Amino acid sequence: MASNLILVLSSTFVTFFYTDALGLNAAIIGMIMMVSRFLDGTSDIIMGFIVDKTRSKHGKARPWLLWLAIPITVSLILMFTVPQTGDFGKYVYVAITYNLVTTILYTAINIPYGALTSLMSRDQDQRMVINIFRMTMAQIGSLIINAITLPIVNSLGGSGDQKSWIITSVIYGIAALILFLLCFFKTKERVKVNENKEAEQKMSFITSIKFCLKNDQWLVLVIYWVIMAFGMAMSMSVGTYYAKYILGNENFAGFLMAISIVPVVIFMPLLPPLIRKIGKCKVSIIGGIISVVALSLMALNPTSMNWLLVCSLIKGIGQSATAGTIFAMVADTIEYGQWKTGVRTEGMLYSSTTFGAKIGMGVGGAIAMAILGATGYNGLLATQSESVYQVLKVLYIYIPIAFSVCMPILLKVFYKLDNIYPQVMADLQERENIVE
Repeated sequence: MASNLILVLSSTFVTFFYTDALGLNAAIIGMIMMVSRFLDGTSDIIMGFIVDKTRSKHGKARPWLLWLAIPITVSLILMFTVPQTGDFGKYVYVAITYNLVTTILYTAINIPYGALTSLMSRDQDQRMVINIFRMTMAQIGSLIINAITLPIVNSLGGSGDQKSWIITSVIYGIAALILFLLCFFKTKERVKVNENKEAEQKMSFITSIKFCLKNDQWLVLVIYWVIMAFGMAMSMSVGTYYAKYILGNENFAGFLMAISIVPVVIFMPLLPPLIRKIGKCKVSIIGGIISVVALSLMALNPTSMNWLLVCSLIKGIGQSATAGTIFAMVADTIEYGQWKTGVRTEGMLYSSTTFGAKIGMGVGGAIAMAILGATGYNGLLATQSESVYQVLKVLYIYIPIAFSVCMPILLKVFYKLDNIYPQVMADLQERENIVE
């Protein structure tokens, strides 16, 4: 939940703040974010390497939650405290503070947090349950922000008032700080693997990457995340604009997102029996198919708020399957990589997976904003041109459909780890002295 309080505010709503509260150019903001996403992806890999090298009394991953809880809270607030200088000065400030939050601090706290699942247990079923709890709380955090952010901002003075955004960021930042510290104090790293520990400690950055690239099942998930992130970025980047200009009320954006999250929160805790019966991959494929159906139905009546609400509920059911399995699947590739190469690199494998996701988010979001800017969008105007309205429909609905179709196909054809995981663990237990 703490991660999503930071992530959703600094991704879904910050572009709207930059363009409609500060009057900055959408295309330039999109370019800043694209460059930031590439830097962010690179910092993910570096942070993964750092996690693998971290040795402290609190473990490898947990200490980063303690060390960075306060810095990330302060940086989130600074991101909205843009000084009233000329446009050039604002763009420079935006580039610096946006990267401080997303490229540096969010990466440095979220990569270790993500790797923590693989350090709490090596049991596949326990990891699945941990992942479902994790993603349920993540979705609740996302639900809260999407549902109440704009209403809070508007109640404090309106979406065009910078002070309203600053106060909102203070509220979310303090909540995230408390939750990050709670996660630190109430978790424990239990997995201690003795095999090749000295070799892993001496391993260079380039060698770590080479070991990741030998993990074919991990590569499948990287590609899966890139596709998923690209489609999501297209839709999320223009969601608030779509609600404002197509549906007639900017508050509908958060409401639509919140409605799609409700089924995720409800259905995800119910997934374990189904996952145990048919496996994570098949559950994810079924969820992907449901999401494709929902997006296709949206295209039938894209200007009806009521129809989009129904479709969002259906899409949320599909997303519950994806969210409930993806991180547990990534954790499984860590054991698979150790089984295949003899070296365990949970930090690098997890961070390199999110690298793919962030590249997809960055490129997708930047392209969406660039297209929007190229059509002549101006956030200070009350109405936009017809070309802007048409582009919003394409970016919000039609392009995400194409990417969503590719996701279940990719898993069906290339992901095989569910079938061989029991043998992987049996072989590892023969080769290691494992202490959990």
